[in-house]
Amino acid sequence: MQMTLSLKQGVALLLCLFLVAGGTLGCTAIEEQVKAHPETALGAGIGTAAGLLTGGLIFGNAAGTLLGGLVGGLTGGVIGNVIEARSQDRVATSQRYNYSPAQGTMLRIEAVEAHPAQVRPGATINLNMRFALLAQNPQQTVQVSERRQIFLNSSVVGDSTLQAQRMGGTWTSSQPLTLPANAASGSYRVVMSVKADGMKATKQTTFTVIR
Repeated sequence: MQMTLSLKQGVALLLCLFLVAGGTLGCTAIEEQVKAHPETALGAGIGTAAGLLTGGLIFGNAAGTLLGGLVGGLTGGVIGNVIEARSQDRVATSQRYNYSPAQGTMLRIEAVEAHPAQVRPGATINLNMRFALLAQNPQQTVQVSERRQIFLNSSVVGDSTLQAQRMGGTWTSSQPLTLPANAASGSYRVVMSVKADGMKATKQTTFTVIR
């Protein structure tokens, strides 16, 4: 029993560290998700820290499909798998928004961030997002598409999409981006969007590559 608890704590800690010492949107939510559903992480195999960090984990009732890549000034970088946790269930999210099923599907991006906000070429930055999703039927899963587009000087240099089935609630989502060693310095704009059941929500943030 003690060993099982240690493994759970270890997985939660590794995932927490992956979000760069507590990226403000995700660390607590993902740690709580691992504790509540340890089979999600343990079932994927604990392996080494490097295995967890490069492979990533997707939380929820269904695994997602990740599409996309890097071009232009970010060619040679790496887009990692999305780590995702439902940080608040449907009931709590519904109460927070005073939601009624008569409203139909509700979708809100609550916050986005690039963490850290300043990064050097070759380093890793996490593109974090928190969004609320509610459908009329409490048991209904919804096809969700999360997109992260990265712009430099108005040109798209990165574009990734995660497609997955999601239950209602509040979701915290983090995707790592490892910059190439020759990444151009400057200010990058990240547009994060979520689509679900004909609805779309969008927010944007920025990060700066320095040398």
